[in-house]
Amino acid sequence: MKKTISIIDMGTNSVLLLIAEKQNTHWSVLYRDAKTSLLGKGMKNGLLTGNAIKRAKNILKGYISVSKKFNCSKIIIIGTSASREAKNITKISHWLKINYGLPFYILSENEEIKYIYSANIKEFPELHNILIFDVGGGSTELILIYNNNILVQKSLKIGVRRLNNQFLKSQPKTNYIKEMLNKSRIKNKISFSFDTVGVGGTVTTLVAVKNKLQKYIPEKVHKQILTKVDVSEFVKLWSTITDKEAKKLIPFDPLRADVLLSGSLILKEIFNYFSIEKIYASDCGLQFGMLYNLQRFS
Repeated sequence: MKKTISIIDMGTNSVLLLIAEKQNTHWSVLYRDAKTSLLGKGMKNGLLTGNAIKRAKNILKGYISVSKKFNCSKIIIIGTSASREAKNITKISHWLKINYGLPFYILSENEEIKYIYSANIKEFPELHNILIFDVGGGSTELILIYNNNILVQKSLKIGVRRLNNQFLKSQPKTNYIKEMLNKSRIKNKISFSFDTVGVGGTVTTLVAVKNKLQKYIPEKVHKQILTKVDVSEFVKLWSTITDKEAKKLIPFDPLRADVLLSGSLILKEIFNYFSIEKIYASDCGLQFGMLYNLQRFS
């Protein structure tokens, strides 16, 4: 029997749509999309701005409409870092309930990590000792895996939109990122060699630009290599060109232009902290992990 599910991930910077169909035990992706909402832009004192809420609602409205066209038996809408912190998130959750009868699930840090882990342990079965990191708009999740089991997991308050809200220049951002990584003490737990998988919009965007993609094609990004040299070159690039010039390099997601430098700085410091030379890019984030763990949403 077939079952079609829609998962809408309302992150701090982007909203992602995944529609998948299950037949027997196999999931097939029917449709994917991503739009930049800037939900956390200008967030101060735990309050989302009116414009951010309006943008998010417009995207959610469109994605719910698309989901209904696919006759999805269930539409699951989840929030992460910004939703956890926003005091006025009810302006979105109540709106969803009243207008669409849909609950809004705010994932805890541990739940977010669980789904990122589930997705990527399945995507990279050949790897057994792995560092997975997911750079988002409000937070960065770090998962250290030894022999396919989670050894350490951390959610750090380092995100591309959070950094842009807090800092104007690149140097204070760098110091803050270093401080947060050092406080995590994850490096102290590593006494073995490991491979690294990078998840999130920053990683996938840099790979797309590196491969000169004018249109985002998941198959041309997923499992591609991003090196320490690549990241350093991107930091230099975003530091020397304007947002207008950056938008021309990312026609598939021009609204991301203002966070490219922040994201690249986070990557650079992760590479430095863990002495990494290269990573595998993953285009499969927590939505894919949720497909394998739907019990909470039944």
